[in-house]
Amino acid sequence: MTKGTKILLGISLVVLAIVSVLTYINISFAPYSSAKSQANDIAEKKAQIVEPDYFGNYTRDKQYYSVGGLNNKDKYRYIIINAKSGKTEVINKNNAPVRKEIVQGVVDRYDPKKVLHINLGLYKNKPTWEVAFENKKGTIGYNLVDFRTGKSVQTINNI
Repeated sequence: MTKGTKILLGISLVVLAIVSVLTYINISFAPYSSAKSQANDIAEKKAQIVEPDYFGNYTRDKQYYSVGGLNNKDKYRYIIINAKSGKTEVINKNNAPVRKEIVQGVVDRYDPKKVLHINLGLYKNKPTWEVAFENKKGTIGYNLVDFRTGKSVQTINNI
């Protein structure tokens, strides 16, 4: 092989590796992007959410997608969508604690190293926040928090 052929082969292998990695990343995120897009469409049709700013994927006994945002009357609301049945529940924020307050309550209770996510779904048929966090020991914890009151309803710690 000539030196030019070796260089061309090396460049081709690097380009092939980059294209493979980018394709893998794109395929990996496709289900999430599709679910988010479909949930936003449902949120607009069924809850009149025209400015979504929150998307959650809640997975307890059942899987729920949730979308939050302003409706066409500038009121903040959420919609919870059962991922399997498509059944929806629209919840107006009203006087419920905001996500930031829910996260702060979990931080105050457990002093985690890091909050991983906050997702809205239904637990025992009630709107519930699932806050996942990493403990200082490096283990994972979950705190389910009642949407309306902000009170802890279930804790799973040190997983």
